Amino acid sequence: MDGDIFGHVSKLGRDAAEGVARAVHGESWDPFLAARCLEVLISKADGIKALPAVVDIFRGLQSAPLLAPTMIERAVESVGDAVRSAKGTILDLLLRSVAQRSILRGEHEPHRMLKQFCVELLDRAILSGRAGFLELELGGRARLNEALSILAPVAAQAAECLEARPDAKRLGLTRQHAQLEADTDLLGGAP
Repeated sequence: MDGDIFGHVSKLGRDAAEGVARAVHGESWDPFLAARCLEVLISKADGIKALPAVVDIFRGLQSAPLLAPTMIERAVESVGDAVRSAKGTILDLLLRSVAQRSILRGEHEPHRMLKQFCVELLDRAILSGRAGFLELELGGRARLNEALSILAPVAAQAAECLEARPDAKRLGLTRQHAQLEADTDLLGGAP
C-alpha cells in the first residue's frame, strides 16, 4: 500500500488551510483548493479500490433495516475483508475505519458514511497535516470544528460523486470552479 498519497497534496493542503483560516475569521472562502485536494488524493490513489464493495455492504444493510442489528458483526468483518482483498492504498484503510465506525453506530446510509470519509480526508490533508498551524492561526483547538464545518459542503459534494460512481478515479469537483468571469477573485480573497 502506498502511504505517501497525502504527500501529493502538501502544498495544496497548506494553501487550503490558509483559506480556511481566513474563512473562520469571517473572510470569503472559495472551496476550489479543498475540492482540488480531494481530486488529487483520489486520482493519485487510482480510485478507492474497496469502495464499490463497501458501498454494496451499506446498501445491503440499508435494504434490510429490521435485520441490520443482527448483521452488524458480519458487516464489520465484510468491510475489513473488502479492504484487505482490494490491496489498495491508505485511502482504503481510512475508508475501512470510517465504515466500521458507522456500522457500529448503527448508521447504514452510504452517503452519510461517505461524507464522513471525505471530511476525514480533508481534515488529514488540510487541517491536521499542518503541524499545529491552524491551532495557532485559529486561536486554539476548539475552532477546528468550525473549520471542519466550512469544509463539510465540499465533503458532501464528493460523497455524492462517490456514491453515484464508487469506482471513480476522478470526481470532477473542480469543474464548476473553472469558469472565470469578470468578477472572479483569482487570489482567493488574499490582499
